[in-house]
Amino acid sequence: MPRMIVDVHSHVFPPAMIARREELARADAGFAALYGDARARMASAAELIASMDGAGVDRAGAAGFWWRDRGHAEEHAEYLLSAATEADGRLLPFVPIAFEDGDARARTRDYAAAGARGLGEVRPGDRDEDEAAAWLAEVTAGLELPLLAHASEPVGHAYGGKGGGFTPSGLWRLLEQGELRVIAGHWGGGLPFFALMPEVRALLAGGRLAFDSAASALLYEPRVFEAVAELVGPELVMWGSDYPLRAQDRDLAEARAAVADPALREALLGDNAARFFRLD
Repeated sequence: MPRMIVDVHSHVFPPAMIARREELARADAGFAALYGDARARMASAAELIASMDGAGVDRAGAAGFWWRDRGHAEEHAEYLLSAATEADGRLLPFVPIAFEDGDARARTRDYAAAGARGLGEVRPGDRDEDEAAAWLAEVTAGLELPLLAHASEPVGHAYGGKGGGFTPSGLWRLLEQGELRVIAGHWGGGLPFFALMPEVRALLAGGRLAFDSAASALLYEPRVFEAVAELVGPELVMWGSDYPLRAQDRDLAEARAAVADPALREALLGDNAARFFRLD
């Protein structure tokens, strides 16, 4: 067993935002694509903690939504930081910063000082991926703030939120921006399958890019866990449930069942995340 079970990819919202779902969907097309349907699950930090308790999860990355509006981003970020404090270290807050925020650099520093563990879930939306990568590098320069990046596979079935994520080439641009550290959600939109290219392998060797399994069961066959680990290295894969889209207990059980090797299972389910985030 890993020394702790870490879900690196979950989503929580302030209860006040959950209550304003329809209003927020009218104001933000990206939010509407994911949460405009009243059947789309949204959860508070308290609900995430209850899920963690039931599933046996020790810590979880709690990500915000990448809002277009600065005020919405601030409201969400402040909630995440407060919830993480109340959870006594069990939640790792990934806070949103609006691209249009003129004080983004100073605000990011303030959030880092207040306990943010990263930015997320980052989505370039309709912004050019090169511009988004340069902006993210600028606002996080000198800070220990990795990105939880929404990655979208360029082929396959359509679903709400598939558009507006980083493509494999967009993730490559992020890693070209100096010191950025990135967790690429949803198996990086397929980027691991380029790891047989020498230049991609060399970039991965730096340890600045890892891949999470969020929503894996909705996208890939179970053998993707072992396939990606073989391609990129067992130290660069992390379990993410995408809660509340996926129930943590069920997703954790499926991840365990998908990995035969005990050492890889331990790395995936917590050891890699513990090292990446320097968790006690």
